[in-house]
Amino acid sequence: MTPATLFDYLEEEAHARATDPETSHAAARTVDVTKGQKVVLAEFRMYTRMTDEELIEALRIRATSCPDAKISDSGARSRRAELVRKGYVVDSGVRKHTAAGRSTVVWQLA
Repeated sequence: MTPATLFDYLEEEAHARATDPETSHAAARTVDVTKGQKVVLAEFRMYTRMTDEELIEALRIRATSCPDAKISDSGARSRRAELVRKGYVVDSGVRKHTAAGRSTVVWQLA
């Protein structure tokens, strides 16, 4: 089965959990999920393999020269998780340690 392209999800919206406050639901309605996914996917195309911490750092650097690439830390993790669910990004099988010393997944393009 061929994974769908990002363009197949143009109508997709961000969602807040049912238990989240109304402000989270309002924020979710303003998120351009497709744009965020494209920004995260572009970083993976450049760096190939990254942990979430590395992705967040790469996005911070990118945002200094490209304000459209600015994504919150939690937004970056959420967009990466969406790309995992859609089959664009996968667990590489490699683990690294975070700055806090915890083991974490190294993600890569599928």
